[in-house]
Order: sequence, then structure tokens, then C-alpha cells
Amino acid sequence: MQITAQMVKELREKTGAGMMKCKEALQECNGNFEEAVDFLRKKGLASADKRSGRATSQGLVIPLTTEDRRTAAIVEVNCETDFVARNENFVAFAEKVANFVLNTASIKNVEDLEKATIDGQSGEEFRKSMVANTGENISFGRVERFEIPAGNYGIFDTYVHGDGNIGVLVQLATENEAAAKSEDTLNLAHEIALQAAAMKPVYTTSKEVPTEALAREKDVILGQIKNDPKNANKPEEIMNKIVEGRLAKYYKEYCLVEQAYVKDDSKSINDLAEDLSKKLGAKVTVVTFRRWALGEGNAEESTPEEKSAEAAG
Repeated sequence: MQITAQMVKELREKTGAGMMKCKEALQECNGNFEEAVDFLRKKGLASADKRSGRATSQGLVIPLTTEDRRTAAIVEVNCETDFVARNENFVAFAEKVANFVLNTASIKNVEDLEKATIDGQSGEEFRKSMVANTGENISFGRVERFEIPAGNYGIFDTYVHGDGNIGVLVQLATENEAAAKSEDTLNLAHEIALQAAAMKPVYTTSKEVPTEALAREKDVILGQIKNDPKNANKPEEIMNKIVEGRLAKYYKEYCLVEQAYVKDDSKSINDLAEDLSKKLGAKVTVVTFRRWALGEGNAEESTPEEKSAEAAG
């Protein structure tokens, strides 16, 4: 397969490795992008952070909760330029969309939003009216809505970093209503939201790590170990222990409850939840979270022609 300059450029942007090393990796992997990423990681030339690719869109990420904190939503609305993203009409549009999602139980995803009725028109028509207003393509990037089921207890909390470039949503479950309404529980939820914004976890707990992702990480770790001359003659059982040790570090980096608390690294996020549980006499657990960075939900950047066609449509 022919390796193009664009392929090398994209791999360099993703991994931070040198141009020649990126070209070599793509050649070794017959142009397979993800295999080339792992090839560079095994050589110690790339980061494990899959989120390091640059954002491709402007806009806002808006997380919201209802007043009782039992319902929450997080919405990303995208535009083409930062100039439009800061425009008060676009901000009002995005906030209206987010509040509509929060208060509409039937909205589960972008497709539901596009079909829903907002101000007497479909969500899709509502979006197109904003396209006409701004002269830029506007899109609903991502949408999620959450509710705590009747009979269960807990709260949601949110955090927005900067001008809406990062939005975080955190859900805690509590054993009873009193614990859910405690100011300490709200404070913990907010601290965890700040943690997620700063430390970029991918999973809530280690149990959420997909089998495929874990197998891939093990393969990368083994590749790194074997490429280190110091490990050349070590027995297999020692190698396995090294793998398990590095996996433990992986969990502590990418799983929210296992991360060290940024304000006191002697405690994990799980430790904070357990400390609060003891204080309140009721179990408090981290259920889930969302940390959305602007533009990361777009797998590919649209061409100018595609943007123009969509805006015109």
C-alpha cells in the first residue's frame, strides 16, 4: 500500500512521533493507522492517550441538571468558527437546545433531537434556521440525557471549563434520600467533576474497560518490555508480573474512581466516596460520568464542500 504524506501527517498529529518514524510505522503495518499507533507505542515513541488528536470543531459543550439534581443532560452543539461560537445568538441557541433535551424525556440521542418539535418546527429545521442566521454550518454533535429512577437516590453535578470547551457531568448514588440531599454529597460530586475535567479519565471503574482494549494494552506492554534489553533474560512469570503492574498503573490513569485525587494524592476518588459514606452513615458511590471536550466527538473533519452542501440542505 502506498504511504502518502497525509497519512504520515495524521499519524504524527495523533502520536507526536517523528515524521520518519511515522512513515516507518505505516510501512510496517501496511497503512493500518491503529496498528501503526500501537507499533509506535511499543517502541516507546507514542502516548497511550487516544484523545490527543486535535479537535476539529468549534462550538459549546453544555451540561445541565434539573433543580432537584435527579435529571441531567449534556449536549454538544458545533459550528465552524470560534467567532460564531462566542456570538450571543449562537450561545442562546445552544442553551435552548440543551434545556430542551434536559426537559424532554424522549430525547436519547441526536436523531431523537432532530425529529423532536422545538418552537413549532423539527429539531432539524430549528438547526437549519441557525445555519441561515449565522452563515455557517451548525450541527448537533452529541446528546445524552440521564435520570435517577424512581425509588433510587443520588444526584448529578456539572462543571464547565473555560468558555464551554470542556463539559463534565457526574452521577453519584446514595443509600438514602438524606445522603442525597447532604451538602457534603454535592461537594463531593463537584470535586469529582473537577477531577474528571483535569485528569481526563476514560472509564468510571476498571470493570468498564472493554476486553478488547485490555487485550490491546497488554499486547502493547509486552511489546515495550521485549524491546527493553534489560528484560531479555527474565522468566515469563516475572514478565507477567511486570505486565500486571503496568496494567494497575493504566487503571489508575484512565479509571476515574482509581485515580489519585488531584488535591491530595494520598487518596483515590474511591477513598473519598468511602470516607463520605462513613461520615454520613450511608453508602455513596460514583455511578458514571461524562467528560466531553469540544470537537472530540467528530471522527473526521468535513471538507469545505461537504460543510457547504449540508448548510445549504
